Amino acid sequence: MLATLAFAAPLILAATGALSWHGFALREWWLDAHSSEIVWRGDDRTRLVALTFDDGPDPAYTPRVLDILRYYGVKATFFEEGRLIVMHPELTRLAIAQGHEVGNHTFGHPYLNRENERQVRSEIARCDICLYDAAHYRTHLFRAPRGQWNPIIYREAQRDDERMIDWTVALEHQEARTPQAMAARVLRLVRPGGIILMHDGAYMSRESTVRALPLLLDGLRARGYRCVTVSELLRRTH
Repeated sequence: MLATLAFAAPLILAATGALSWHGFALREWWLDAHSSEIVWRGDDRTRLVALTFDDGPDPAYTPRVLDILRYYGVKATFFEEGRLIVMHPELTRLAIAQGHEVGNHTFGHPYLNRENERQVRSEIARCDICLYDAAHYRTHLFRAPRGQWNPIIYREAQRDDERMIDWTVALEHQEARTPQAMAARVLRLVRPGGIILMHDGAYMSRESTVRALPLLLDGLRARGYRCVTVSELLRRTH
């Protein structure tokens, strides 16, 4: 009976946000109880930060980001969309060949928290298939589009043995309108063990991101940080 309830709970909670107990919505209670299992930073005793890029690969921006990372000698994690991997498999292969890692960012970047169980499972699985078909590469990292997750998304990621990765601070932010302001904001907010979110996908212009990246890397280096992939951050801090 307990096993049945545990299996059914994510579906019930995803479908019924109005239920409450002692004044707390059950969905909010569930998310809070599981939030510690979503990785949004590493151990703050290390001067490591993980660089992550979402929404690629994109021929206008990904090669330029890779060139900058290569110049600075640092590695990053690219959370890529399956549909774009299909369109630009050479960019996925290039990132992997240069020592970066790739994570699952769904097939089509939907509002995943609005999807049912079958749709969520399909989005995650199709991205994994695209990644393997393009580069014979298997990932253990998953980032939900827009960082939005719920019990169904959590369970489906667990089913595929993929860790859900969030972030500590984002480079692109409405408070920062210029590349200089973008880099300065992250450098002000970042802490040891942080995961930095950036984008190399073209849902909008990423020109400011590309221009801010060297400023950010210079600032991190000056502050004694070493930039690593998410996997390396977790190996060294967990």
